[in-house]
This record gives sequence, structure tokens and C-alpha cells, in this order.
Amino acid sequence: MLPDDERALFRMLARRGLTLYPELVPPGFTPIPVDEHAVERLETPSWYVAAERLGPVIVHPIKRGPDKGLLAIEEIPSPVLHYERSVPNEKGELLGGRIWAELDVTDDPTDRKGKPRALRAIFDEISAFFRKGWRRSEPKGHWVGPKAAAAWKRGELVLREAGHKGRAFGVWR
Repeated sequence: MLPDDERALFRMLARRGLTLYPELVPPGFTPIPVDEHAVERLETPSWYVAAERLGPVIVHPIKRGPDKGLLAIEEIPSPVLHYERSVPNEKGELLGGRIWAELDVTDDPTDRKGKPRALRAIFDEISAFFRKGWRRSEPKGHWVGPKAAAAWKRGELVLREAGHKGRAFGVWR
């Protein structure tokens, strides 16, 4: 997704009262509210989208290594979705991003320690948003935002899977 596609996604999510945390949180960090103006404030490619009204975001300090002193978010007990942005690589190709969450923490339906149902509803709303107005990739596996699909169709943009040997993909139809 291009920044305009990302703004549209954040505009849709703004009414949910969500916040953004970087993958590694500096102490004293103030979360960024999810709205269309948040795109300009995102420096790193990996973020957590937090639904803090459903529960606290649980962090623990990193005690060793190059990231010592930063805080890491615990994904399982926290009501968060992991969000990897679509960013251009060194060749100017747009790498595919993703949104995912571990929503089914346990196989036991009587165990109530899993994620809140409202977090699944947010994830389902994002999926419906993509199905409604975004294009499928060819081969399958990605949703392509309307602005990115138009740029690809005009030949101005190359879409590529993330990873060391990510293959190029196009837009279906």
C-alpha cells in the first residue's frame, strides 16, 4: 500500500480509538493515535496497533543486547495487532506489508485467557475493508491498495514480496 492507501486504512480505523506502538518501545514513549495524520509520524516499518480500551499493553524491558533498555510488547496477553508497513526497497520497488495477530491463543474453548472478541472484530473489519475496495494480487496472497494498483497498472510501480528473494507480483484483473 502506498501512503494514500495507508491513510485510508487509518481513517477507517480512527473511530475505534486505536493507538500505535513501535516494535521496540523507548521508555516514556507516548502512543500515536491511529488517524489519517499518523502516517507521517511512523518512522520504522514495524508497529503494533493496540486496542487499549480492551486491556493494558503489557511490556517488559530488554535486559541484554543492542536494544538494552528498550521495552518489548508481549503479544499474547496484550490486545494488539502486529502491523508491518509496505515500504520501498533500495530499487524503489514496493515491498508487501502485513497485518496479523495471534487471536486464538489456546485450543481450550473454556479458557478465557485468550484475546478479547472485540479484537477479532477489529481484525475482521480490516479484512472486510480490504475485500471491499482493494485488489487481489496475482498470484494470490496480497491485497493491493487502490492507489498502488493504479500506479502498478500505469507501470510506475513494481510490487514485490518482502524477504530476501521476494518475487514480483501484479494485480489480478
